Amino acid sequence: MSKFIRPKKISDQILAVLEERIASGEYPEGSRIPPERVLAEEFGVSRPSVRAALAVLVSRKIMEARHGDGYYVSTRTRQDFLQSWQELLGKHSHWEHDVYDFSRHLEGMMAGLAAERRTDTDLERIAFWLENFETACAENNLEHQAEADSSFHQAIADATHNILFGHLSGSLLHMLYRQTRSTIIRDNQSENPRPTLIRQHRALFEAIKEGNSALAAQTAQNHLDFVSDSLREGRTYRSRCEHAGHLAQNDLDKVKNW
Repeated sequence: MSKFIRPKKISDQILAVLEERIASGEYPEGSRIPPERVLAEEFGVSRPSVRAALAVLVSRKIMEARHGDGYYVSTRTRQDFLQSWQELLGKHSHWEHDVYDFSRHLEGMMAGLAAERRTDTDLERIAFWLENFETACAENNLEHQAEADSSFHQAIADATHNILFGHLSGSLLHMLYRQTRSTIIRDNQSENPRPTLIRQHRALFEAIKEGNSALAAQTAQNHLDFVSDSLREGRTYRSRCEHAGHLAQNDLDKVKNW
């Protein structure tokens, strides 16, 4: 029995292109994609073919169709995924070691790959966020510091030129960041962590710039070790302060009762 190779449907070919653009970040999450008419003109096809491809993406919850406003790349899947993990980690604090073990090895791997694969454009972007981080630290601007810190590490993930690392850093690792690195710059501690963070970020950038994969990976892991140690020290420091405050209040109460 003879078999015939059938050409792909036009809508399937359009679907493949749109999926590639979403995965690569050309169409970021939450962004509005070009209208049907524009896509049809770009691909040289009819609007019904484009509409059919978009309908598949909507059915998969990859896109959202907003009446009168076109199509948007959905953020729902990532939000549901992150929320479930955030709830689990919040309920099971004993998983903290696993969180750091995961982050430490993954960020070390990404830093090593970034040192091997970075382009001049990547280095410019990493350096941009490094400088913003240092400026925010000098100005004691907590909001800008957290944003620059997160963006610095995201730029390193993007420098791996691997879609999965970029997305993973922008989703799960970003969520873990809010529960880890951002904490040590906001909490009261016995020592200011900013000078050490600045040195570590600068050392990581230099290792990537030099193309030293092993050094970059080790520097990234040392950075995560410092974050972990700082969080533990921060908790101890707060506990001591609370205990001292409790003792002082007891002494004051005794004086009032004399």
